[in-house]
Amino acid sequence: MKTYKKPVVTVDAGMAEGIYAASGAKGTLNVVYHGVWDRWGTNGGKGLAMADWSDINGTITLNITFNDTVDQVETDNASVQASCSGKTATFTFASTVSNSLTIGVHLNHGTSIDDLKMTGFTYSVN
Repeated sequence: MKTYKKPVVTVDAGMAEGIYAASGAKGTLNVVYHGVWDRWGTNGGKGLAMADWSDINGTITLNITFNDTVDQVETDNASVQASCSGKTATFTFASTVSNSLTIGVHLNHGTSIDDLKMTGFTYSVN
């Protein structure tokens, strides 16, 4: 790519599709929210997202935003640093970890996991 192209994020709240972000920088990262992974009785539960990347070298910081407050996040890789604040889940990891990354998003405050939607994501590489 010889010219910079401004990143574009699109959101379609009714679809379980990935949101793709790219720029003039080398490499790509994609996150797909698949929906309900598990339910905690009648309130709360865990949502499933997957992240994958290519041609990225370095430490990735991934921020995923949702339409509800996130209470806890987890991944299938113990080396990933995972945290949440408000509606944002943050993951920091080396680009060399197993690709793709399975992400669990917990709602533990009495709202329906069925209503959880990913509203976007950003990432940076150091």
